[in-house]
Amino acid sequence: MLVGSHLSIAGGMHLAVEAAVRLGLDCVQVFTKNQRQWKVKPLADDEVASFRAAVKAAGWDRHPERRLVSHNSYLVNLASPDAASRAKSRALQIEETERCERLGIPSCVMHPGAHLGTARDTKDEAAGIKRLAAELDAIHRATKGYATVTCIENTVGSGTNLGGPLEHLARIRDSVKDPERVAFCFDTCHATAFGHDMSTAAAAKAFWQRFESVVGKEHIRVFHLNDSKGALGSHLDRHEHLGTGACGTAAFAAIAHARAFKDVPMIMETPKEGKLRGRDPDRANAAWLRALSVAFLACVLLPALGGCRPWAKPDAEIMAARHGALAPTPEEAERLRKAQDVAQRGDYQEALNDFRALIAENPRLASAQVGAGAMTLQQGDLRAAQRAYEAAIVADPKNVEAYLGLGRTHAAAGRDDEAVTCYRKVLVLNPSDLRGVQGLADSLERTNQQAAAIPFLERLAADAGADSETWTRVGRAYLVSGRASEASAAFEEAVALGEVAEGTMDGLIAAYTAELRYSEAASAAGEFARRWPSAAASERSAWLSFRAGDYDRSIVAYRRATEQDPRSIKAWNGLGVCALNSWLLSDRLDGTAREEARHAFERSLEVESAQPQVEKLLRTYAP
Repeated sequence: MLVGSHLSIAGGMHLAVEAAVRLGLDCVQVFTKNQRQWKVKPLADDEVASFRAAVKAAGWDRHPERRLVSHNSYLVNLASPDAASRAKSRALQIEETERCERLGIPSCVMHPGAHLGTARDTKDEAAGIKRLAAELDAIHRATKGYATVTCIENTVGSGTNLGGPLEHLARIRDSVKDPERVAFCFDTCHATAFGHDMSTAAAAKAFWQRFESVVGKEHIRVFHLNDSKGALGSHLDRHEHLGTGACGTAAFAAIAHARAFKDVPMIMETPKEGKLRGRDPDRANAAWLRALSVAFLACVLLPALGGCRPWAKPDAEIMAARHGALAPTPEEAERLRKAQDVAQRGDYQEALNDFRALIAENPRLASAQVGAGAMTLQQGDLRAAQRAYEAAIVADPKNVEAYLGLGRTHAAAGRDDEAVTCYRKVLVLNPSDLRGVQGLADSLERTNQQAAAIPFLERLAADAGADSETWTRVGRAYLVSGRASEASAAFEEAVALGEVAEGTMDGLIAAYTAELRYSEAASAAGEFARRWPSAAASERSAWLSFRAGDYDRSIVAYRRATEQDPRSIKAWNGLGVCALNSWLLSDRLDGTAREEARHAFERSLEVESAQPQVEKLLRTYAP
């Protein structure tokens, strides 16, 4: 099998190839540019030459389709119902295809996008697929003769995202006019999170038989091998180290041992931080995959692939080994499961009674204490929740769920300093737990510690599932901390990722203004005033247009502001100054502009007579 990883291009794309070789990998995936920005810096000739030289030195130039993969920008959404958004996405994807062609990268992974209609509505899904196929056709026409193949990636199917059901993949390829330019990237985490079960040998076999009949295994050109932090069908896009998540060993074994996939690059997008089993995470995950391939041969006759890991301890043994923790008996585990099912139905009091019955019999059962804490927190009984979570921590000092619950309880009680302490403990126990990161960011923001919140907000934004609100929060934190250029970039990401909120646009305008980018700020302010009309919004648009030197646009906006609020001194004075400026720029020939200035200043004085500067302007220029 060909095992690779997505590696950083910091310092140059050629360094990613060199790093892959150094790590003992067989292939590599890269971003050819910043994946979260619309603006693209052109590829320099020396960049292309260095990358191709590194590929040749690695011996990967002979079969590049087995070695080199790019991932396109996360901003691209070719299924959007908005024509302008599709046009921007199409241009960005054409740029990506051209970059791949220059670099000699044969496979470009792309998310199918979101139809942005009603979730799980078959008509909206069909319309989104139709738009996507039409855009792919346009891209293929623009890049006629190119060797780069677009690899549509399956998704977790959250919200209105396409690509969860296998039928979506098949319909996308069937709908394009040049199907040979389209293949697929299969992500194991996404498949599991959507609900495709491959956790046992039998389930994996059944799934791949269905995939063959619906899509065709020969159309898979890239694999993303990631374990899933989210459970089966959770629709949660969170990657985990191989063998430690919800996918199941059988899911990877089935792929590793399939003859049809022996020449397909298998790219890991697993966490990079720290050490895994004492080694670099990519080395450790790659070794696990290769060992799995060999181990499979030794136990191919066993009915369940889970039994092929003699080195793995049973879950109960692992739980019992934790300091201070007491593993539930099989009977307790079943009662815990039933109580959790009751809680999921919304019967909080009944679930609480079940958890408390378990606690009465076994006070050291941390899972039951956590369940009681969750139920009492849901009911608003913060004192009881605190007691339950603290009891869980006493029983199991390494219980992440207990610290999370206690942090949420403190936050609900307005004790954000205590909440911060709990969330930091979560990250000590599990550095990759985004719930702890989220809690820290929330609590630090609430206590006006925006600068301290920035590293945690950046981690949330770096996640593939980051939404517009997350990037807006990053932008606000940057702005408060005086990092205007980074704030602008963050707000631009927020605007690109979803329906623009009032706070997002307001932050973008403030960031542009802080950078003295008055022309862009004026454009954004004009759009803000159109979407959320008010005299204040029109005044801001007018002032920024004036600072940008667009006096015609400024005077129109000030006129609108005076109509929206006839008692606005700022609007009348701004109108007067703009009209006076127009008169002066006309070599004092435009009498209409002078008369408008006089009228505006007089109206301002009617609202507030004590304005000596306005009186002076009126006497001097428009008596």
